[in-house]
Amino acid sequence: MLKNKSAEHYYWLDLFRGLASLIVVTTHCRTMLFVEYGLLPPEDKTTQNLIFFSVTRVAHEAVLLFFVLSGFLVGGKVIQRLRAGTFDLKSYTLDRTVRIMLPLLSAFIIILISNTVTGQQFSVIDYLGNLLSLQGILVPWVSGPLWSLAYEVWFYVLMGAVAWLLTTSKETNKYAAFAIVFVNLVIFSYYLKPELLFVWVLGAVSCFYAKKNNVLLFASVCLFTVSMVAFQLWGKASRTLEKSDLNIEIVAELCLALSMCVIVQQVIYRVPKNKLTILINKMGTKLADFSYTLYLTHLPIVYLLIHFGFPKSKTIDAVSISYYIAAIVIVIICAYLIYLVFEKRTKYVKDVLRSKMSSRKRIPVQEPQATY
Repeated sequence: MLKNKSAEHYYWLDLFRGLASLIVVTTHCRTMLFVEYGLLPPEDKTTQNLIFFSVTRVAHEAVLLFFVLSGFLVGGKVIQRLRAGTFDLKSYTLDRTVRIMLPLLSAFIIILISNTVTGQQFSVIDYLGNLLSLQGILVPWVSGPLWSLAYEVWFYVLMGAVAWLLTTSKETNKYAAFAIVFVNLVIFSYYLKPELLFVWVLGAVSCFYAKKNNVLLFASVCLFTVSMVAFQLWGKASRTLEKSDLNIEIVAELCLALSMCVIVQQVIYRVPKNKLTILINKMGTKLADFSYTLYLTHLPIVYLLIHFGFPKSKTIDAVSISYYIAAIVIVIICAYLIYLVFEKRTKYVKDVLRSKMSSRKRIPVQEPQATY
């Protein structure tokens, strides 16, 4: 198990998490506020604009990084506790439930307002299903970013069920845990993509048996670069650009995830030493603090901006870029304000619930680092 840092924090991973959320925001703002590259007028199809559109086309890759970090920080922590004999199902359930639900409830307020104002119609069952992470399984998403949250929650449920199955001594508990595992396997077989579960497991496994290795880090960066290019060229659908006949999307996706696992595994050994690297690491932590709220709330806010006058631009000029930057700034400010009211209180809510539960039975503290 990696031991260069305490269980509370690893170097650079907050920065990765924060930047991944920011990448998703910049990507969705660009797709919502600009037409596709193929629809731009010929004079706007410059090298600079091609780079701009390419850089703001990597939201899915950023979500892959979320899954890797989740596996590394949450799945790896569960495996560590299983090996040490300290896993506690109640504490794990409390930690994961509060961590997921408190920011989600705040996001649902924005989603309900946005969907109502912009005329997106969903039933009460749809909203309840999304609160229970059944989007993509039994109900549609009521907001785009929620597709990945269903994966995240079912990763946690599966990991908790496996851990419960391995630690409980009661036959009835074993049957219940096995039933939960079976339901998860059905969900990932028929509704959710099993390769993304594999990505999460890769992240968890990469938390172990690692040593600092500069050659391995360099090789993983090379694989990451090649996989990113391959996924951009052959793994992306577009309404205006013809997709290659090569069907390597899953291969490129898994290679990308593998390279991310190794990079995450290796960068935590790179201790920030000078003022600049220390500052960057601290800024990453600040951004990561509200990255989950930012991820959940940015798209409904952008829908509201468009409804109240932000245009979808057909050209790249100072005005369209100004709208784009303004949208990003507004989304970040709104997300931070929502974070102050809800997500920032996650630890407080956990402590209150834990203290109430401890009056009946002591609940050990388990604080795996969050992934959003």
